[in-house]
Amino acid sequence: MPGEGDKKVKKKRSRARKDPNEWVKKWLVDTIDDRKGVEKTSSIYMDFIDRCRTERESVTYWRDLLKENGFLDLRNGSNDDPVPGTGFFLTNRDREILIGIVGEEPLIDGANFVATHLDSPRIDLKPTPIDGDRDTGLGILRTHYYGGIKKYHWVNIPLSLHGRIVKEDGTYVDIGGEEDEPIFVIPDLLPHLSRKAQNERKLSDGIRGEEMLALCGLSSIPEEEEERPPIISEVLEHLNSRYGIVEEDLTSSELSLVPTQISREIGLDRGLIGSYGHDNRVSAFCASRSLLLMVKEGVVPRRWSIALNFDKEEIGSDGNTGAKSQFLELALYGLLDWSGLRGNRRELLRTCSGSFCISADVKSALNPTFKGVQDIRNSARLGAGITITKYTGRGGKSGANDASAEMVGGLRRLYNHEGINWVMQETGKVDAGGGGTVAKFMASRNMDVVDNGLPLLSMHSPFEILSKVDLYMGLKAFSSFYTKYPME
Repeated sequence: MPGEGDKKVKKKRSRARKDPNEWVKKWLVDTIDDRKGVEKTSSIYMDFIDRCRTERESVTYWRDLLKENGFLDLRNGSNDDPVPGTGFFLTNRDREILIGIVGEEPLIDGANFVATHLDSPRIDLKPTPIDGDRDTGLGILRTHYYGGIKKYHWVNIPLSLHGRIVKEDGTYVDIGGEEDEPIFVIPDLLPHLSRKAQNERKLSDGIRGEEMLALCGLSSIPEEEEERPPIISEVLEHLNSRYGIVEEDLTSSELSLVPTQISREIGLDRGLIGSYGHDNRVSAFCASRSLLLMVKEGVVPRRWSIALNFDKEEIGSDGNTGAKSQFLELALYGLLDWSGLRGNRRELLRTCSGSFCISADVKSALNPTFKGVQDIRNSARLGAGITITKYTGRGGKSGANDASAEMVGGLRRLYNHEGINWVMQETGKVDAGGGGTVAKFMASRNMDVVDNGLPLLSMHSPFEILSKVDLYMGLKAFSSFYTKYPME
């Protein structure tokens, strides 16, 4: 029998880790001496990314945190004058949030913006999602994927349901994040039977959109004369008892399946963070937390500093919460009016024309297995710091912003002066592919815009990979941009 001192005590999982050996943090020694700052930032970020699985949850997170720290909610305006150093925020339909700090210089002379997005690739439910299979007795949810994904990544992994259901009377129910929430899965075909049915397809066609059926229940096999499988009624009864909704309420809902896996440290040295949603909530975290820390520390920026956390970037920035909407213009009209100006069209254009903007979105890191798709001399790697991307787009820079040499030069000077690790990056070889960000939509407002971002591996997958050092550098870079750009 073991003695009293031999009993094992189950400890609560903690983000804090002890170094098993000195060498395990060599990646910190080589790049930065603020080890405590890196680990603290990583711990706070991992808590954020675990809590915020959708854009709605992200907006709620920031709204609550900003209120706790004295930021003004400007939905209904403010009776107080905009004193330099005052923090404020505005939300748009619970899916987009603008966060700012009043600067010493007039807003009409321009602001410093960091534009990001809160949405991530995911699996959405169709408007009429619940179905049942007669042969198996299984209940299924019909889905429609959101954003650019490799569909085969999303099968055979645990998924949780998050979103909002609006009832006929206008009230709504938010679901997701409960401790006892059910788990769903999209089942794949076993390898023993996939030779003809699946293996002869192209990789991109291995799982087709209409084959992404998520299991949601099991019942007895119905009789042939029944109009529909009983599992449908059983699932609806469960939803009614748990959330008080009926089948028609699902037609006015926004429900998504997202990975259940929480963020984890990767590697023997714990220098990487694996999680769903780095793209692009990591940029939103750095852009927003920089402002929060500035207010907490009493830092007053020279120019108005604003984080724009958009929605819908993964599907083209369309819609009334995307970067193409008029929310920014409406917000600036209100801020100009708050500043004591008339807030007319001419003043708006002057404000935008005098503004500088970082389009903050994640970038592709050099993959050790597929280096051939990258131009190595123009690629980012994990742990090298924040990237500066002069242009995105495809092929011959189609759809690119293509930042000015002056804007790139100004950031280069700032980052060098502030000791921020950075690297120039291009999205793969010229004809290999490409991608876009919100940069071109901000530039269309006549701002000076350049892309900055944190490199990732496995982008758009259910488990993306980020470097802790790069995360820290992103926070430091955006703080410097808010307070010191352009350098005098």
